[in-house]
Amino acid sequence: MAACAALLPGMACAAPAILPVRDVQVDYDVSAPGQPAQSFTLNYDAADELARIAPASGAVYLLANLPAGQAQLVVPALQAVVQAPDFSALTDMIGHAESARFTPLHADHYAGRACETYLVMDAQGTGTACISADGVVLHFAGQDARGKAEITATSVTFGKQPAADFARPPGFGEITLPPGAVVAMLRGQ
Repeated sequence: MAACAALLPGMACAAPAILPVRDVQVDYDVSAPGQPAQSFTLNYDAADELARIAPASGAVYLLANLPAGQAQLVVPALQAVVQAPDFSALTDMIGHAESARFTPLHADHYAGRACETYLVMDAQGTGTACISADGVVLHFAGQDARGKAEITATSVTFGKQPAADFARPPGFGEITLPPGAVVAMLRGQ
């Protein structure tokens, strides 16, 4: 990417890898104006492109199957899996991220790891992302129609992720919600 920036200063270059190229667990801190800071853990299975995103509270977690374009919210207290279009839209956003314009800015470090910071622009919003050579987003700050947010990795651990972490818990029932319902619930509306 540095070669692209040297040849075409100020121009957008090809998108970097935006998904980890090997199995990893990443702990993140998230902040947004007017919201309490939060922490979450991302577990990622690179071979199958499966993700598990769990907030520090542990009350719920999200399972995403990127190739299938599916995401489910698991609620252990209810022994339920919530099927909602709101979550599957998350996998669409990730899938379309490579169509964004990435302009290299500078090298940086987060969570003890080197990364390249890019200006990222697409039709939905703009921001900066610091992405490691292995495709791990170590820092992101941006805004879109829903507001601003900043995400910073606090630790990165590469290694095989247990398959059970990405599976729907056995015996859990299923709840299907209409579009917008989960967002409304999370906002307390």
